[in-house]
Amino acid sequence: MTPARQNIVMKPTLDNVKVMVEFFHKSTIATEKLKSNPMDMPKLRLKQDCVIRWNSTLYMLKQVLESKDAIISTLAIINAHVDALSQEEWEVLQETCTVLEPFEQVTVEISTESYVTASKMLLICRKSQPTTKHK
Repeated sequence: MTPARQNIVMKPTLDNVKVMVEFFHKSTIATEKLKSNPMDMPKLRLKQDCVIRWNSTLYMLKQVLESKDAIISTLAIINAHVDALSQEEWEVLQETCTVLEPFEQVTVEISTESYVTASKMLLICRKSQPTTKHK
């Protein structure tokens, strides 16, 4: 898949996820139904992404994926005016998380240290290459 094609697929999917998460944040009824859903979902609110923190988008996507069944059933139960994601969109989310996870690990690694040496950066980059090469 070319980068241009990925952007065409990812942008609408990401927009749909943001609309869905925003809906749950604005609707107390939807949030309560989601929290009371017995589908092994942790009792917490869906995270919204933050424009200045790229990894907040990853965290939002991961949480939405973890809560997939509960979200789908809640949207159906309350007859929401928000479209559930298609199977293709769920797959795009999964692939996106898989691609972004190595970058998140590098971000965490670099962020935890006040001074990162060039040799450590080379090791981190080399470690990340096999993961990102085939994506």
